Amino acid sequence: MNWRCLLFFMVHLLIHNVLVQSIETREAIVGDTVILPCSTVAGGDVFWQDDEETVVINIIKNEENFLNQDPKYKGRVQTFQTEIAKGNFSIKLSNVKLSDSGTYTCHPTAQRVELTVKGLMTQSPTLQGQYTKKQPTLGNGDITIRASSLFLLGFSLLYSLDF
Repeated sequence: MNWRCLLFFMVHLLIHNVLVQSIETREAIVGDTVILPCSTVAGGDVFWQDDEETVVINIIKNEENFLNQDPKYKGRVQTFQTEIAKGNFSIKLSNVKLSDSGTYTCHPTAQRVELTVKGLMTQSPTLQGQYTKKQPTLGNGDITIRASSLFLLGFSLLYSLDF
């Protein structure tokens, strides 16, 4: 196999792995309780943050630490104390609010959980009007293609290599 092909394949694989980092997803309805998973074999201290980088909860020396916890999470976050020694740093978020929607990160593992919170619906929505399906065409700008900056970086690195 040509070494250029191998190099191209390896860079493509690296880019793919970075772009497809797994993010766990959870859905909840306002008022529900949801578990945000996190586990590590390394142990040590674990810090949960939301996508605004505010403190959800810290677990220091295997104990819950609420010292720097953001007030919006006060009284709503718990750990599973008997599981921490086994490397399970998952948390339980109670009385979920619409404002809780977002991405939560468990540090130092960088495990991320995307939480989607839906409001309570008292009545089914009614659709009115007509929907016409528009067929996209390439020639007149109806389709917008956006490339990941990481993907572009990988290709610019390939381009800059001196074969």
